[in-house]
Amino acid sequence: MFDSPCSLLLLLLQTLNSGLDTSLKMTKGLTRGHLWKSSNENVLQVVDHEREAEFEGDPKLLDAHNLSFERSPVGIELFQIVAGNSNYALANKIASQLGISISEAECNRFNDGECSIKLGESVRNTHVFVLQSICPGRTSDRTINDHLMELFLLVRCMKRASASRVTAILPYYGYARQDEKTKPRVPIAASDVAMLLEAGGVDRILAVDLHSAQIQGQFQHCPVDNLSMFEDMAEFFMRNFYNKLGSDAEITIVSPDADGTPRAKFFMGLLIDQGIENVSLAITIRQKSSNSIVVNLVGDIVGKHCIIVDDIIDTGSRVCTAAETLIELGAKSVGAFASHGVFSGKALLKIEASNLDYVVVSDSIPVVSDIRSYTTKVVQVSCAALISEAIHSIMTGHQVEHLYSIGTE
Repeated sequence: MFDSPCSLLLLLLQTLNSGLDTSLKMTKGLTRGHLWKSSNENVLQVVDHEREAEFEGDPKLLDAHNLSFERSPVGIELFQIVAGNSNYALANKIASQLGISISEAECNRFNDGECSIKLGESVRNTHVFVLQSICPGRTSDRTINDHLMELFLLVRCMKRASASRVTAILPYYGYARQDEKTKPRVPIAASDVAMLLEAGGVDRILAVDLHSAQIQGQFQHCPVDNLSMFEDMAEFFMRNFYNKLGSDAEITIVSPDADGTPRAKFFMGLLIDQGIENVSLAITIRQKSSNSIVVNLVGDIVGKHCIIVDDIIDTGSRVCTAAETLIELGAKSVGAFASHGVFSGKALLKIEASNLDYVVVSDSIPVVSDIRSYTTKVVQVSCAALISEAIHSIMTGHQVEHLYSIGTE
């Protein structure tokens, strides 16, 4: 048995430093457990409290699980997942893939509209992952600002409840498009939100396809992992669309503006890695005047199947206008992939009436429940596997570089 907490920590450090296999055994139900040493002395396992009772009552189970020592006198808290109101369905998917349950937390409102936060269980000495998309509400009248305040108060609640670390999972980072000062007397809201979260005590940020990579630098004191959904989307394209086009089909990846060129190039590289040879790159450039919008094209799209790649589809005007222009200039077909489907206003109706064959987005932002009454063209690809893999890597000390977005060549 471990003589003291110091000997337990020493064992853990020695195991990590010697490169031995360190695994986390995560089971449904409780998300916290104690450290056991396996009989082969090469594996550290975490067993939750319910399973510990079984082990202590039946020594044969210890042999069956290669556990030779009694549990340590010091409990090692693992992690918990807490979700706000903005995207509870995604949080459920992530927790399910990790084999745990979402921790209880009430995020309600007082009669005057103030946020009311209350945790349903202890988070002391626990690494808490708080999931909240800073997006408009889909199942309620909550706004982006409501969800931002919920996130801030959840983080503060965790810190006051003695959580060891708090990681904010932001599938969609609201205010990201206000990342520079383009005219006098305006805020740089993306930076200001970063300052707010750091002031609240966030220790780490997990984001999905930030609007611009420099937002990572606006966090001064905590690391930011900018995960990419485009690898999953490239695989989705191969499984669901490429075979229908034919192996000799010519494909052009289209960026809807010059700023999005690195993103389109990244997606093109992913398709090349999947074995597609006939793939090229094009850019549309929108010029606004007082009376109209003119779209210019850089690249060859005649007779090709075009895929518009963007990070956000908001009102749908840009992607629908680009699709119309591409068809007029000779494209065979047009589809679109985007990380985040905001779908403000009449965006879904615009997409249904457009020349787009399909629009694929992630579930970083929920869609309205009756979306099929607006359009049949929108498809969601879940980012639950991406985020759950990042959480597992963080908890086991593995790298997350392979999950990163553009610029990891």
